[in-house]
Amino acid sequence: MSIYTYQVLWADLDGNQHLKNTRYLDYAAHTRFRFLTEHGFGPKAFAQHKLGPVVFEDRVAYRKELRLMDTFTVSVETAGRNERGSRFIMVNRIRDEAGELCAEVTSMCAWFDLAERKVAAPPPALFAVMEGTPRTDDYRLL
Repeated sequence: MSIYTYQVLWADLDGNQHLKNTRYLDYAAHTRFRFLTEHGFGPKAFAQHKLGPVVFEDRVAYRKELRLMDTFTVSVETAGRNERGSRFIMVNRIRDEAGELCAEVTSMCAWFDLAERKVAAPPPALFAVMEGTPRTDDYRLL
């Protein structure tokens, strides 16, 4: 599994002095991009292929709060894809230093052709990266 470490910043807090809900989505999205970039598909590759990710739906299940200066991890997994690989489900699990689940973000995504302005199959190199992404136990073909 691919896991990335972060720390709660002052700017991440809400009025209750814990990580605000929108930041869970931000950290999940950033983690997905870190993963793709580390596997050869960063911003330049997306620009070259005139392709980008689009999110149709995010679901966040909150379990435990994170507070200022807490260190936490975000994992990257896929929960499924369609046959062409154009649509897929990503799961990010956010855990505290003790490994306790703080939140789980499930995102229904697709690859978006920036020239044609429609959902498109990924190029072979990106398809291979996605196929190599760790899978959830309930991974399925969409």
